Amino acid sequence: MGLAFAATVFPAMTPAAHERSGPWIALAAVEFARGLPVALAAAVPLWAATMAGGVADALRGAPQETQGLPTMEGRATTLGVTLSLLACALFLEGGGPARVVHALAVDPPTSHPVLTVAGHLVSGITLAVALGAPLLAASIVVEVAAALVARAASPAQVHALLSPLRAVATLAIFGVVLERVAATLARALR
Repeated sequence: MGLAFAATVFPAMTPAAHERSGPWIALAAVEFARGLPVALAAAVPLWAATMAGGVADALRGAPQETQGLPTMEGRATTLGVTLSLLACALFLEGGGPARVVHALAVDPPTSHPVLTVAGHLVSGITLAVALGAPLLAASIVVEVAAALVARAASPAQVHALLSPLRAVATLAIFGVVLERVAATLARALR
């Protein structure tokens, strides 16, 4: 698939390809160093969305079953796949491929590639924390409320009743913050 994309982009880049000379290994290494920060900038929000969905699944007590899908690298949870597909749709809808090609073809690198890669990785971790923080805060409130209810009903064992209610409350809170999560993902993908 990468070769097919490269074949469609290559005709637009032929003038730039003839400007440099040297061994092809050195040219490939230079282009790799130019393309790695752009690839990470595009991939990090998708990874952050997947991780935020994994956090939501862990907080609601979902079974630790992961799904291997052709659209995702590795295995992800149910909400991780959903948020990743949402991030992909936002990337494509927001003109992400055109910006990636523009960054590769026109924009010269402004800093050292290693610093750029490190910056993108740090911003991805920050984005994942920002996406998961509302769910983590809400889960603390839900757990404290469940503990208070269990303590108030001390002789009765209500843990079996509270477990599904915690999952439903976590999903309800996820539904409430989904719009903000989508807006944060859209900003990160721009």
